Amino acid sequence: MAFKYQLVRLGILPKVLKRRYPMKKEEHLKYCKKVAVVLGYERLNNLDKLQSQSLNNQLNDLIEEHDYIVETVTDDEIIGRYKLVTEHIYPCDFVEMRNMIKQK
Repeated sequence: MAFKYQLVRLGILPKVLKRRYPMKKEEHLKYCKKVAVVLGYERLNNLDKLQSQSLNNQLNDLIEEHDYIVETVTDDEIIGRYKLVTEHIYPCDFVEMRNMIKQK
């Protein structure tokens, strides 16, 4: 009888399992501070909910690509992920249209 080894539990994507315990709290705080310094309070505070969620996903992917080593993530990479979200995935025009439709 053949036994199939399952790498992930059913219904949970491998990426989600990988992120369960990605970094220690101190490393996570260091990464958050780096992102806050690079992007600044105003940029982060002015994000829409969708933009914020998408940026969070992008930044999680970024640190994952660097094997959770904060020091190897560059400022340009963080800014690039911010621009990707705010200019291409959820541009301001999209957010405004979505808010107008929601109001109706």
